[in-house]
Amino acid sequence: MALIVGDAAPDFNLKSATGDTQGEFKLSDFKGKKKVVIVFYALDFTPVCTSELPEFQAHLANFAGQDAVVVGVSTDTVFSHIAFQKDMGGLEFPLAADRWPYADTAKAYGIFPPTRHQIPFVNDRAIFIVDKNGKVAWAKVYELGDLPDVGEVLEALRGIA
Repeated sequence: MALIVGDAAPDFNLKSATGDTQGEFKLSDFKGKKKVVIVFYALDFTPVCTSELPEFQAHLANFAGQDAVVVGVSTDTVFSHIAFQKDMGGLEFPLAADRWPYADTAKAYGIFPPTRHQIPFVNDRAIFIVDKNGKVAWAKVYELGDLPDVGEVLEALRGIA
């Protein structure tokens, strides 16, 4: 079962890529500093994801204006993330690789194995907003084929201190 509002957001430290730059994304680095929008998506180069992530990119300034950072998370590798970002024309937020141990972060958030579909090796599509205190302040799990509404996420973010 997916985490719900009020739950402590499990910390994670994943290899990540922003553009062609590799690094790490550690959730606890933002505790007390920024809100974090965690976008769990299925896989790089899949139809919905190629629409979803550019929408977050298009509204990145709005997220920053709400004192939030965005991170995409999937079980793809960092190398796949780099190629995917290049194919998308460049994304300015990190894509983190929940690869090893496989899907541990998705498991910690209660969305792996998938609850909303039956495709093996793919986590649920979900978005979690983590507040500055490290608590889940908003969460939504989507059908795999559904495109999340970035406006809805931004509206939810406005209500979070």
